[in-house]
Amino acid sequence: MAKLAKPCILTGSCPGDLGETEVLWFGEAKCVSKASAIVKLFGALEAATVHVNLAAVKAEGRTRRILWLVLWALQYAGFYLSTGDGAYLAKAFKSLKKAVKLSYVLASDAPLGWVVCLDEICAYINAARAWVRWTERRLAQLDRGREVITLLNHVGNVLFELMRTRSHMVLTRQGATKYVPRLAQPEEGLLNF
Repeated sequence: MAKLAKPCILTGSCPGDLGETEVLWFGEAKCVSKASAIVKLFGALEAATVHVNLAAVKAEGRTRRILWLVLWALQYAGFYLSTGDGAYLAKAFKSLKKAVKLSYVLASDAPLGWVVCLDEICAYINAARAWVRWTERRLAQLDRGREVITLLNHVGNVLFELMRTRSHMVLTRQGATKYVPRLAQPEEGLLNF
């Protein structure tokens, strides 16, 4: 028989109803306001992860693989911020490093400029990138966890490079140019989960 994960909704009273929540921050359980900088950071990180997840589910081939690696980099960064366990940060950077290597293989020949997405995958990646940048800015406001800023900055850069591999408009001082990627070669033997 199915069970509710949060049976408190049946009684109409749940923890957090008064604007406070429990959060694990570097291994310390804290009861904080939902308006606290830590909660806002975790909210931004969750939104970034959700958007990367959506892009990964929609994408194909190497792009999908890179997005899954980025998703795990973000997940492990969150685990690190929650627990303070350096092994999670190491796993996050390891996942990022794999994503960077695969991104280099896909590097676009698109002209440089402001990117305006013209396809669904590009738009999903762009939304994820914006949330990663927002997470980075939220983390910069806190006194702990700043070592994750480098990871987030590079994740944002990987996502930008992935956007450039999709159909998009490039806006420069000279005007707008439409970019359509060259036909992709079949990707045999690629782990595509």
